[in-house]
Amino acid sequence: MQQCCPREYKKKWIFLSAALIAATAIAASCGNDRDGAAHLRAADVPVHALVQSSADPTIAFPELFPLQIAVYWTNPNEGVLGVAHALREMGIPFFVTRDFSRAIQHRLIIIYPSADSTTFAGGQIEELMRHVRSGGSLFAVNAVARSLGALFGFSAVTPSRQRYQVDFSAGSDPALRYLNRPEELQVPLGAPKYGQIFWTNGYSPEETAAVLAHFEDGSAAVLRKSWGKGAAYLCGVSFHDVVLRNQVNRDYDAERHYINAFEPGADVWLLLLRAWYETAEPAAVRISTIPGGQMSVVLLSHDVDWEYSFTPALSFAKTEASLQTRSTFFIQTKYVSDANSHAFFFGKNLADVRGLFSSGHSIGSHSIIHSRGFNKFELGTGGEEYPVYQPRGTGFDTATGGSVFGEVRVSKQLLDGEISGQYTDFFRAGHLRVPPTLPEALQRCGYRFDSSFTADDVLSNFPYALPLGLLFEEDSAIYEFPVTIDDSEDPPLAQRVDNALEVIRANAENGAPNVVLIHPTESQGKLLAEEALLRRLPPGVMAMDMESFARFWRARDHLQWAIRTTGDQGQMELEVTSDEQIEGSTFEFQREIAGVKGNAKLLPDRRRILLPTLETKGRMQIRIQFHNGQ
Repeated sequence: MQQCCPREYKKKWIFLSAALIAATAIAASCGNDRDGAAHLRAADVPVHALVQSSADPTIAFPELFPLQIAVYWTNPNEGVLGVAHALREMGIPFFVTRDFSRAIQHRLIIIYPSADSTTFAGGQIEELMRHVRSGGSLFAVNAVARSLGALFGFSAVTPSRQRYQVDFSAGSDPALRYLNRPEELQVPLGAPKYGQIFWTNGYSPEETAAVLAHFEDGSAAVLRKSWGKGAAYLCGVSFHDVVLRNQVNRDYDAERHYINAFEPGADVWLLLLRAWYETAEPAAVRISTIPGGQMSVVLLSHDVDWEYSFTPALSFAKTEASLQTRSTFFIQTKYVSDANSHAFFFGKNLADVRGLFSSGHSIGSHSIIHSRGFNKFELGTGGEEYPVYQPRGTGFDTATGGSVFGEVRVSKQLLDGEISGQYTDFFRAGHLRVPPTLPEALQRCGYRFDSSFTADDVLSNFPYALPLGLLFEEDSAIYEFPVTIDDSEDPPLAQRVDNALEVIRANAENGAPNVVLIHPTESQGKLLAEEALLRRLPPGVMAMDMESFARFWRARDHLQWAIRTTGDQGQMELEVTSDEQIEGSTFEFQREIAGVKGNAKLLPDRRRILLPTLETKGRMQIRIQFHNGQ
């Protein structure tokens, strides 16, 4: 059976004694009228119709300029979402086509999702061979036809659903250059307790082929065969299974940890494509994953989900301000009392939330009743609103009257209604329990971002578009920012600062962000731990709030850009148009840059340029001059 929901997650209840729980819990019959909690202001939150993206990938990802990778879509009955996620997250330019004649005009071609005896017409395999010999490069996935064996370097292929691990051969090819840590070189595909997982193809290599990775049965998982000036790569796993499946949390328990560890099980495949692009295309250009020319970011967040967490939250905010950073506070808008706790979203607590917002910190929703059973909630009608919506926890993981729409919509009504100037577009589920309908509910209620998974559980440290229904067919308009570091595990965070910093360093090597979650249940040990972490951040890693980075990531993903050569082979022109305001966008080049003309800053490594803030619908042209006419 596949894992469809996150496993049990230990939250603040770890430190609460049974006596305190008993003292604060009251029966559901006590109602919700406690010190004015029934008299909150609710903003209008319209529930929009679900807009589904059914666009043909060849239209959604069009051909624009020669340096794009051509994704040759071989089977319209299977989607390209897995490989599209990988390329988008890495900032690699690509387009999708069903036209072989268009694909062959580009130096780099990805053949996806598979290639069998019916994929290529007569003469096309020979055309691919000539393309590679002349300096092109291919990256094929699940090629199984014997006629492709000579091109990719295999003599036989064996499909199986009982392969559970891929071992990469460090340093065997430039395409593996980002895979340098043990967690990146030995990658689980699923837990052996499952008698079968997804299909993989193991190859018997020819003597002329190099094996870059093995399955545990000894067959080749990744091959490379050199041809003249180019090379053909072959991968025996689908990005549908090793990227997308993990991101929707339908993997076969492939994670080695749940939280607080470096787990790149999905990221290695993104990094493999990035390195392949950068090494096979001498003029490669991509948009960086981190703003401002930095290596990585630490994204600070706090879950305020206890009635005594509001005052300590102010202490965290004050300390962060003294360190010239901010955080995002996810607020539980609990206006009903139930078997788990009193209502607390009113009075001084509410005033403290307003204080956090007015001091420059951002506010997100952390639901209403923070139920462990949230992953089992029905979607609801969309008509849920304050104060008619009356959910109540009835036990450890049970509740009545709750719905996904209710927790999402009504919490936003209260935050937007009670905090002047607030527009809530970030959500985090209580106990990180995620129902499959969450992306739909968030999108229809006007949210843009979510942070309800852990990075280790989805095996990815990069943000990504969250698919509708947590399925494989299409993305929602919601971006997911998984949690990297959390304070809830033992030992206390103060004793784990060194370990947290090592995870941050590992992610910085890959250009991945780090989401830090600290519950402000007290303002002593945890606050000192956060301060120690921030003061010891590695060079090139900055701290910021989640909301600011999320807006950058969304604008980056929507950025329209093209790079073109001029009459002078030592020059290129970069043209950028932004749908949304974006600050800190950085472009990375493989060639050394001599100078730039236009409103952009050349960074000291002379391979990156930093663009100024682009306003909504802003447009910019930059001319790049390379050293020695490269």
